[in-house]
Amino acid sequence: MSDKDVHNMHQIHVNLNAAVIEMVVTHSPSLIEAADVVINTSGSSHGAEISWRSKNISKSSSSNFVQVVEETRAAIEEEGSQRNSLDAWKSCIEGVGQEFTNVETLRDAIRNFCIANCRDFVFMKNDHERVTVECAYEECEWRIHASRLGNGEKFAIKKMNGNHTCGGGMQVRSHPKASKRWVSNIVKDKLQDMPLYKPTDIVKDIRREYGVQLPYHQAWHGKELAMKEIYGDRSLSYDRIWWYCDAIIQTNPDSITEYETIEGRFRRLFICFHASLLGFIKGCRPLIFMDGTFIKHKDGGVLLGATAKDGNDDMFPIAYGVVDTETDENWEWFFRIFKEAIHSCSAYHGQKFTFMTDRHQEIIKSVPKYFPGCYHSYCIRHVKENFKNQVLVHYRAADRKRLLDLLNAVVYTPRLNVFQKLIGKLTSEAPDSRRSESGAIAMPQMLINGAVEWGRLKYRKLIVDVVN
Repeated sequence: MSDKDVHNMHQIHVNLNAAVIEMVVTHSPSLIEAADVVINTSGSSHGAEISWRSKNISKSSSSNFVQVVEETRAAIEEEGSQRNSLDAWKSCIEGVGQEFTNVETLRDAIRNFCIANCRDFVFMKNDHERVTVECAYEECEWRIHASRLGNGEKFAIKKMNGNHTCGGGMQVRSHPKASKRWVSNIVKDKLQDMPLYKPTDIVKDIRREYGVQLPYHQAWHGKELAMKEIYGDRSLSYDRIWWYCDAIIQTNPDSITEYETIEGRFRRLFICFHASLLGFIKGCRPLIFMDGTFIKHKDGGVLLGATAKDGNDDMFPIAYGVVDTETDENWEWFFRIFKEAIHSCSAYHGQKFTFMTDRHQEIIKSVPKYFPGCYHSYCIRHVKENFKNQVLVHYRAADRKRLLDLLNAVVYTPRLNVFQKLIGKLTSEAPDSRRSESGAIAMPQMLINGAVEWGRLKYRKLIVDVVN
């Protein structure tokens, strides 16, 4: 039996709803090994079940067969998922007299009914008093008419011809009535449990569960609509920031919030929960990571954050800010309020911290200005990127690897005397690294000016494992 024969047998199961298909597979040309495969659909509400009664078929002789069986199993499981999801929809329109809670419920039921039965329809009348739909094929007699019951919101089907005279249904897996509203209704419950549910996963799940092939943009718009219905309009949420800041102070006393606008338009926001600040000072290592990142939404903006690491080595948020752009002024504003928050905490008694940042110029100026005496080191990932872009581009490939290894040794040494020895070696072996193409001081002078503090840390044992 060939691979094609197996696929044909599967099609028999799908098209004729066969109860049992039995196949005997042999290894050609010799008939020394064999196996029976049974695909059983009887008594199962989850599609077919596949069993394989092995007769010691060797791995080499049965690999193609195993692949075919697994493909068949996956196809049957997908069909079973579709059957479970679509069976209820196929009979959700019962006939004349059936009532619906409101007009939206009626419209959704008609849409689901037609999608499940692979039919298309058009609205002939569609308002808050009556709804009339007909088959999309003009000559077809299928028709449903419903209207409002009295003065309430309920609707009922008044007339219905459930017979299609247009022949077979749609032959494609896509459906014109699988709108973003339809997608939203399907994924809304799942999004409440999984806010990071991706449009690509929505496309796969809807194809598997409902047999409908969606384009990516339809899944994306459906998710956006569902998120809006669950959490509200993101743009309108800016109008509620005043209320949110007041709620934080009421529910978490001693928290710090600051909100600024320009002519009624959002400018910047700072939030530091007292519980987070207390947890950092009393339970985390004295290491603060400062960084900013773009907010990937149509409203834009930049998220500034101060985070630490807890006992499980997980990220521990201390404070965050939302600003219009990552400017020197906004970073200084963030540092100023962050200092006020630190000093306002009852658990703070003048402890020194180490700041880990990139080399944003305002951060470099703000650390000694607002936290004098605290140590400041740079994220090794940014250091390496600068080293590659400003220094290694002038060297051969063989030298690049050697110098990069030397930089790693400089960064990760915990001893100051070894650090000084290695930085001297890096300086002598890479003399071009003293200045960048723009004339600004590059490597290793930047390391000497800033990262040398790493070797002098009083808290080295507490934070050396998080150098990068």
